Amino acid sequence: MPLLNKFRELNRRDQTMLVLLAIALAIYVFYQAAWRPLAAANSSLARGNAGLRETVQSMTALAAEYQQLRQAGVQGTATQETLAQLLDRTVAAHQLQMSRFQPGSSGDVQIRFDNSSFDQIARWLHQLENESVTVRDLAISPGASTGLVNVSVRLFRA
Repeated sequence: MPLLNKFRELNRRDQTMLVLLAIALAIYVFYQAAWRPLAAANSSLARGNAGLRETVQSMTALAAEYQQLRQAGVQGTATQETLAQLLDRTVAAHQLQMSRFQPGSSGDVQIRFDNSSFDQIARWLHQLENESVTVRDLAISPGASTGLVNVSVRLFRA
């Protein structure tokens, strides 16, 4: 072995320096080839875990809110009654009188109110918004006296 013979020919101080250099080089190669990529992967996974932890916390909070609503018996009326049934119920609750009710072919409904209280119409429309009903068209004109309006509205369920 020519390298081993050369090493033995060196004086003690040079041999020590060469061994220390070999150890330092081995440590550097290990750091570059193994430790550094593992540290980068670990950092990347830690960032991913932090994002997932936030998602889990958000989902846990939503699940708790869902359970509370479920236990309280809150259920959306949007899935339990048709649009016509919802409109009949809410119109009666707000003491309004429809003068025309016309269902459309695309699932929408056109309703007309004559000489109805503007305040009651506004409250009724607000309740419909809370019931996931959307106003597609709305026309309001003055009624026979102060505070009364004629309303034509086209509604659909969102």
